[in-house]
Amino acid sequence: MTSIIQFADVHFGLEDQSAMAALAATVETLKPDVTVICGDITQNGKVSEFEAARDWIRSLSGPKIITPGNHDTPMFGLFQRFFDPFGRFNRIIAPLSEPYFADQYVSITTLNTARGWQKKADWSVGVVDLEDLDTAVQQLMSTSPATVKMIAVHHPLIYPPVSPLQKETQRGQEALASLSAQNIDAVLSGHVHVPFVLERQPNLTEVMSIGAGTLSTRRREKPASFNHIVVDDERIIVTEVFWKDGQFSTSEPWAKDVSELKSRKFPNSL
Repeated sequence: MTSIIQFADVHFGLEDQSAMAALAATVETLKPDVTVICGDITQNGKVSEFEAARDWIRSLSGPKIITPGNHDTPMFGLFQRFFDPFGRFNRIIAPLSEPYFADQYVSITTLNTARGWQKKADWSVGVVDLEDLDTAVQQLMSTSPATVKMIAVHHPLIYPPVSPLQKETQRGQEALASLSAQNIDAVLSGHVHVPFVLERQPNLTEVMSIGAGTLSTRRREKPASFNHIVVDDERIIVTEVFWKDGQFSTSEPWAKDVSELKSRKFPNSL
């Protein structure tokens, strides 16, 4: 069995300190095999925010997989934002991340969907570089075919109906088609600040997506939360864990047979 803690959107500078302290204690208790952090580690991409994030992430036991988000570029340093948008992330946070994680049950790698700037008014929108995607996929393909293969991003490749944000990740649908064709099983994401599980659906998405909520005070209708994902030979189970009234409480777990997930069939199809 593989135990995964997934969270995103800590937004150091506007972090929920009580929820974060409780999560650190939970990680110490659960001792997950890997912790996946899906971006927006800082609020404004400041060195001080990255350094505070580094110290906290270091306190979490076990290996980590970390990908940046759009808030992890310098908000106020425009020169760096244009010419070295992820310099601070790469210098301060990236050394804490494994390049990928693989064991008997899962394999996980990352894809950066954030950009420092874009030729559009909204720089926060996600973008998929298809060459980077291919590199990530090849890394996953080098692991055992039996593992549940996951790719961690910041932006959902397709936004779920439950999201209060409804935008379009550039080349997101192309990416999902490519991932499906190469038997990648799940996308782990953040950005929208609400947790979700989006199953494969005709005319919507060809790959299952698992979204984490936020551990910041920048909430959208939902309390601070993280996901606990468990994978074994038979099942993948996703439990949303919410911080409410000074304690964590869990949602009804979502579960699916690994064989069904890997069959590439849509739910309820013959």
